[in-house]
This record gives sequence, structure tokens and C-alpha cells, in this order.
Amino acid sequence: MLNILKSYLIRTRRTPAGMVIILCPLIFTSLFIVYLLSATGLKGVELAYFFGAYTILAGFSISFFIPMLYENDKKAGSYANDLRIGICRKKLFFVRFIFIFILLMTIEGIAILPFILFLHFYGTNIQILDLAVYAMIGSVGLISMVPVYQFLSLKLGFSGSILIGVFLTLSGILLGTTELGSNIWYLLPFVWPIKLIFAYTSHEVTSHVVLIFLALSVIITVVLIGVFGNWYNRWDGINRMEE
Repeated sequence: MLNILKSYLIRTRRTPAGMVIILCPLIFTSLFIVYLLSATGLKGVELAYFFGAYTILAGFSISFFIPMLYENDKKAGSYANDLRIGICRKKLFFVRFIFIFILLMTIEGIAILPFILFLHFYGTNIQILDLAVYAMIGSVGLISMVPVYQFLSLKLGFSGSILIGVFLTLSGILLGTTELGSNIWYLLPFVWPIKLIFAYTSHEVTSHVVLIFLALSVIITVVLIGVFGNWYNRWDGINRMEE
């Protein structure tokens, strides 16, 4: 597994994905800090607003970041590196998921660290529990969508993944931040990260409730990896929305 992870890491070098991993979270955090310095009335809730914005943006960003990671394989013989390597495709799908999750955790860490340093010098008291809950929502809360976008990236490519990403993100915002989703949001995993962030901020749910939904997210992720891993094992390597 480590050798496969290493090969995936090597494939990201000198690609736009490598720049996205480092520059995008730094740009996001920098812009948010500039906004905080110019805004009023956010004293004491900076962390909640930061993770609210980050979670929404991350939920959409994976819809183009994941197909970006697959792009090199697509160009290099239509995914021949994985499809004809002789290793079980189910394992490759799972290892790719692990690789993507590690990158998402890295991106979140790069975004969080300078913001925490800013809050420290800004004189804001940081609650460790809140920081941990927000960070888990921004990472574990999103993982159920990773195998979905892996499937969409392989099946539909950039265009299909981004179009569905736009729809799911807008739906998540609508159902997660308004009364429209008050009775159905818990049935829609793509809404959970957004809803949990704002519900936890407004004290509508406790950390224990958040942990329950995060555990459910992990369970759903395992099921989806199994389903899409089986599909990937039989996939013919043809993208239905070739650009």
C-alpha cells in the first residue's frame, strides 16, 4: 500500500494539483483574515465563521480536485497505469481514497495553522473542543463524498463531476442553512457537514450529536468504497463525457 501511495504522490508533482494543495488553502486563509480585519461584530465567533466558509468551499472544491488527481492517469494511456498494473482494482480504488483523504487533511491543516496563529496574536481565546469538532466536521464530515467523486471523475470526467458538485453544494447550502431542510437534512449525507457546522455554532446540537453523524459518515463511506470499488473492478476504462 505504501508503494502505491508513493506512486500517487509522485504523479502529483509538477501538476496543478500540487499547487492547489499548497496555494489554495493559504489564499483562502489570507482572504479570510483580511475580511476579519475589515469586519465588525465577529469578535469571538471567528473560528465558527472560518470553518463554515471552509466547509462549504471544501465541499465544492473536491468536485474538481479529485478529477484533477485522475487527469494524469487519463492522459497516460486512459488510466492504463491502474487498469493494467496487475493489482486488484478494488485495492487501488481504496488506496486512492486514502491518498485523497490524506491530501484533504493536509489542505485543511495548511489552512488552519496560519489562522490559529493569527487568532493567537489577535487576542482571541480558542476553545480546543470547538476547534477539534470544527476540524472533524471539515474533514471526516466530507469523506462520504470522496468515493462518490472518484466514481464521477472516472465515469463522467471533469465536466460531470463539477456539474454535480455545483448542484450538491448549492443544495447543501439551501438545505443546511434554511428551514427548507429542517425535516430531511439528516437523510442527506452531503448536507451533514454544512448543517452540523452551523447547528453546532448556534448550539442546536452538541458535540456528541456531531460525533454520531461523523461515525455514520464513516460507515457510509465504507459502504460506498465497497460499491464503487466493485464497479471499478469491472470498469472498461471509457469516460462517458470525454472532453
